[in-house]
Amino acid sequence: MFSNSPLLFLSLSTLTTAIALPQGPNTFAPANPNLRTASYNATYFILPIPIATVKGLVSYPLLPVPISDTSLFPSGFPASAHPVLVNIGYMNDIRMANLQIAALMGAGLSVPYVDRLKDGKTAFSYPIRNWIGGVGGNFLGGVVPALVGSLEGTPIVNSEFVPNTAAYQPLPPSSFTAQVKPIILANTLSGPGVILEAVDFTFSTDNASPTYTPHTFHALVNQPQILPLSLGMCQRNVNYFNQTFTEGVMRTGGVTLYKNTVPKGLVGGYGGVGGYSASSGVVGFNAQGCADAAAQVDPVAVE
Repeated sequence: MFSNSPLLFLSLSTLTTAIALPQGPNTFAPANPNLRTASYNATYFILPIPIATVKGLVSYPLLPVPISDTSLFPSGFPASAHPVLVNIGYMNDIRMANLQIAALMGAGLSVPYVDRLKDGKTAFSYPIRNWIGGVGGNFLGGVVPALVGSLEGTPIVNSEFVPNTAAYQPLPPSSFTAQVKPIILANTLSGPGVILEAVDFTFSTDNASPTYTPHTFHALVNQPQILPLSLGMCQRNVNYFNQTFTEGVMRTGGVTLYKNTVPKGLVGGYGGVGGYSASSGVVGFNAQGCADAAAQVDPVAVE
């Protein structure tokens, strides 16, 4: 999943600047010149989906959700459900060797706690949908990255994002929104062309009584990713949230997933779900065997 996505500095009103995250730099490129690195400003939500529905989305068994771990699930989690993670964000300063992309939009829908090794304990993430797009009205900006990502093993769809110059936009008086719209037929002359709705976020800050903790999202986001199009391979897209330039913000809000763009069992509106907005530095490692990917997860990233 091209779930590593960076940030844009948000110049918002005095009312909302305290809860909108600033642009973060790509601090990992100098030490990792041959790996894909970026800065990612994203909002994540956890959706409780019936276990039977989730089982129909993945090709491997599910692990039990560790609801007894209060550092991950302080409010518990429905026994009949399995978490599905959805995110929308802004990728900034994307670098690999001599190649560089100033910015891209990115979003993903994935299932954590997948038993790829079938050992009953090692958690992986299984991508369900991934979307990528250009910034600043460049509706074709995601075409090549989507193709490259798909060739590397993760299916990605070129899409329009609203906003397409930031991770989210203000909705006065104190909320934020973000949207993903897959481009079905591009119009290179006057606009994106034929588009569909995929994901809508509407959210606000909830630091007083959050459903989850920052550690919840650090742990889920950093599970090794199964590459559905590369048989037997996985990938570590490591998100380091423990940067010095920003701290994450807990969110609460609504997520809408639309038909024809997500699996039928996930279509619908999810209100009052817990989320997290955070800036992270991202290091995307090369594809490797799944056991090796799991063994090499950096414990610092999941703190």
